[in-house]
This record gives sequence, structure tokens and C-alpha cells, in this order.
Amino acid sequence: MIQFIKKWFISPGILHTLNKVNGNIKLSLMSLEDKQLLKENLKIKNKYSSSRCFIMGAGSSVKSQDMKKLEGEFVISVSNTFAHPDFKIIKSKFHVIPPLLKSHLGTFEINDFIQWLKVMESATGDAEMFIHIGDRVLIEENCIFKNRIIHWVEYSLWDGNFNTPIDLCRIPDIGSVSEVAISVAMYLGFEKIYLIGIDHDWFNGLFIYFYDQSKDHVMQADIKSINHIDSEYQMRRHSEIFKKYKYLGSLKNNIYNANSNNQTYLDVFPKVDYDTLFGNNKL
Repeated sequence: MIQFIKKWFISPGILHTLNKVNGNIKLSLMSLEDKQLLKENLKIKNKYSSSRCFIMGAGSSVKSQDMKKLEGEFVISVSNTFAHPDFKIIKSKFHVIPPLLKSHLGTFEINDFIQWLKVMESATGDAEMFIHIGDRVLIEENCIFKNRIIHWVEYSLWDGNFNTPIDLCRIPDIGSVSEVAISVAMYLGFEKIYLIGIDHDWFNGLFIYFYDQSKDHVMQADIKSINHIDSEYQMRRHSEIFKKYKYLGSLKNNIYNANSNNQTYLDVFPKVDYDTLFGNNKL
């Protein structure tokens, strides 16, 4: 019923957040100030059209790559990738996180988000943040990222149309933070986009990252809340993710898979050798 209401009775751009909080449905409408903040994204559109960037995911393949080579490059890091021991050398320019309250409330508690965001704030230096506008109140009330540049983004339903323009005010609903990061890189206009550590090797088990999830991530999921994540769930989810990848890849054909996992089944984007992208071998 909630999805029906969202699709047919609430105009695009009006719905801000629809969450279940303490067993009650909470509907929050986007304010005029929120809308103005989203419009600010126009100032960064195609700002880096003559440059390349690397999107750093948290997949286990990262352990096989020399991440120090990213020093001086434009790096878009995501989620908990700041746990990497070389992160201070990598020094990402941008950091992207998925919607928290909209997509992860129920799996984690509000205090978990706050604690994680504070660790993130400390670890990501002066990276510019890309955050869901629905998390704005949570962040501002807790004085997080107070002295940082934040680019707010919003999500919308997607009908599968490959002609949908890249718009950070209407990112098609996601199944993975990598979709947001690629959308951000394309919106910023990067000439070439290289993916690292985006493995999608769900068949090897949950929480297969370059770091130890049980030790290096502040947020620990309630096991009961993830009991539904079986192979069928993952296959359906990844079908939608890969369809989105094909859509993003079709827009400019400038996305490359540069991770070290030779067994990866991420075959949507051309595979390139990471080490050939640097030094005298630079492509």
C-alpha cells in the first residue's frame, strides 16, 4: 500500500522520506529549503570534464591492489572504505553514502548512524560529501559535517528508460551505493571513470569486504533484520543493479572495471589492468 501511495498519489520531488519509526509510519515532505539545496548541484555539473576519477568500493579485491597509486588522483570513496590503512594517502576528493533513514532504518538504530557518521567525519578529512537529503535533519541536529561541503541528493522511481538524464535531484532508486557513486562521477563530468573494489561477490557470503566487518565497521546489523537475504534476494537485487549499470554505461561509454578480481562477474563495463593506469604506462 505504501508503495502504491508513493507511486500514484505523491508528486515526484515532493516525497522526502517515508519511514517506519517505532512501528509508526512517518511521512516527511520536502521543504523549500531542501529543494533549494538540491538545486545547488547545478554549480558542480560537468566541473571535472577534462579529468579522470577512480571510484573506490569496499570489495575484497582491493587487498590485491596498491592503493597508494591513487595519491593525487580524483577519488570517489564510498561508505566504510575509509577503513583502508592507506586512506590518508588516497585522500579522496568525494565521499558518497547511501540513504540511511530511507533504506537502512530497521537494520540499524538511529544511534548507530550517528556514531558511524562521526567516525566517517573524522576519517574522511575534507572530502566533499554526497548525502541523501532525507538524512539532513539527522546530520544537522547532531552537528555532523558542520564544516564540510555537503552535496545533497534525492532519489526517485525509475521506469527503466535508458534515456533518463543524470540528475542528482532524481537518482533512480538504488540497490547499491556504487550506483550513486557512478551517477555522481558522471554528473561531475569526468572523462573516464575507473571502478575499484566493486566486486558484487555476494555468492561468497555476506559482508565480504577488504576489511573485517566485525571489527572495522561501527555499525553491526541485527541478524534478525537480514534473515531475508538469501540467494534469490541477491539475484533479484543484482539483476536491478546490473540493469542500472547498463543504463549508466550507455550514456557515455566512459566507465571501466579496474579491480584485480579476475573472476569477477561484473562484465557490464570493459575490464582494464589497474597497474597500466599509472606512471609511464598511463592510458
